Amino acid sequence: MKKTILKLFGFTLLLFSIVSAEFPEKPIKIVVYTGPGGLIDITARKFASVADKYVDATFVVENKPGAGGIVALKKVLQAPEDGYNLYACTKSNIAKFIQVGGRDYVNALHWTAMLMADPECVLTNVENDIFEWDDLFNDALQNPGEQNWVGPAAGGLDHVTAMKIWDEYGMSAKWIPYKSGGKAIAALLGEQGVAYVGNPRDALGNPNLHIAAVSSNERLEAFPNAPTFAELGATTLNNEYMWRGFALKAGTPPEVIEWYTNLFQQVTADPDWKEFWEKGGIDVEFIGGDEFTDIVKQDVETFEYYLTKSEIISTSSNNGLSKYGEGAPLLIIIIGLITIITLAGYLVYKSSFSNAFGRIMVIAFFLLISIVLYLQSFIFPVSSEVGPAVIPRLWIFALVPLSLLLLVKTLRNKDGVEQAGTRVDIVLTFIGFLVLYLLVLNYIGYFLSTFIFMITGMIYLGYKNIKVMLITSATWIMFSYIIFYKILFVPLPLGKWFEGLF
Repeated sequence: MKKTILKLFGFTLLLFSIVSAEFPEKPIKIVVYTGPGGLIDITARKFASVADKYVDATFVVENKPGAGGIVALKKVLQAPEDGYNLYACTKSNIAKFIQVGGRDYVNALHWTAMLMADPECVLTNVENDIFEWDDLFNDALQNPGEQNWVGPAAGGLDHVTAMKIWDEYGMSAKWIPYKSGGKAIAALLGEQGVAYVGNPRDALGNPNLHIAAVSSNERLEAFPNAPTFAELGATTLNNEYMWRGFALKAGTPPEVIEWYTNLFQQVTADPDWKEFWEKGGIDVEFIGGDEFTDIVKQDVETFEYYLTKSEIISTSSNNGLSKYGEGAPLLIIIIGLITIITLAGYLVYKSSFSNAFGRIMVIAFFLLISIVLYLQSFIFPVSSEVGPAVIPRLWIFALVPLSLLLLVKTLRNKDGVEQAGTRVDIVLTFIGFLVLYLLVLNYIGYFLSTFIFMITGMIYLGYKNIKVMLITSATWIMFSYIIFYKILFVPLPLGKWFEGLF
């Protein structure tokens, strides 16, 4: 009894020490969604250096570029909600989340601090015949749809701002996207476009770049010659800006959030911080808590509206099959398919193909899953790039032909299937494989788990050529990595155990 009491006492002390430990006890990672040198990367590094004045903490900037911020976001969401992974984010991330149907991404974060508002502006090239706003506007009215406006990715903040400007002034023009803002500015200077939508800071150090109009209540102190949209007759465009800030994983303890809030307020008031950003025309102001969350929610609504209007994304109402992907229609289809498969299975079991019952039921199971997933994929938003619908469809396009091929081979060779197992045991085993695959996917990632799943499945189905199995599985993994992950930026899970290697 005495030993038990001592153990309980020791355990209580341990728990108390854990609970009462002051944050932070280890280095804090600032996860940045761009490579080194990007403006949000500069923001993160500047924050770390200024924060060092106020707290005894170590900040480590970790660059995780890819998929418009989703790769970095996954890094934060896969970590515990303990405050040791800080997501350096911008308004552009919201645009990307919406493009891939990621409203859940927005809800998965605690929007902790908006630290600055960088006003949007229209930049022109003084070497062009038209570079003042009035000339740009009149030319657009005389030549509707002929002007080329340049900027980074289609559907991003700058593109949406351009669409707002066109709507306000009754203009029409073409958006020419480039891989980065720097390349778009180079195109403007090369006279491949008449306007670039960005931020005033982009004009620093280049005398050929002219700020034709800026989204601000008043003229910027750093750019006193740049007229505001309000001066140019557009009173609704005085609050378009790129915000930059930080977010934590939802569920982070309140005391940790309070620690960050105090720090963000101190950094925002720091003279070095303010001078560094205000010389570029950026408004330095801390906004946190519910107010920042409300700003993000409004951004979500704005991006959804304009990305749908421009057909960069489409919703379920735009596809006739979407009505069968949810609710009562989907339930009726599932019940009907299960009924058909059950009757077919009974007939097969009673027929001369009874030994092939197990394999045929597995094939039927996969076909059922494929049909249901395909119908459900139509309720996801569809991006002009890559959306969530692509993941189930990738599997569907692989599973359906394979299932049909196996069905043909089974019916042709009904006597040789017992080596792979018969009747219900094969169904249960394959369902077990699938469940295990989905469970380990989060830990060892898509690539390794899929490779193991494919090899195991082929062995279980009776294939004996190891070389062919290895080549087939490895080819699919390489194809997935190069095409889906690196080129199309499909956010395939890397796994908690291996994420640091990519």
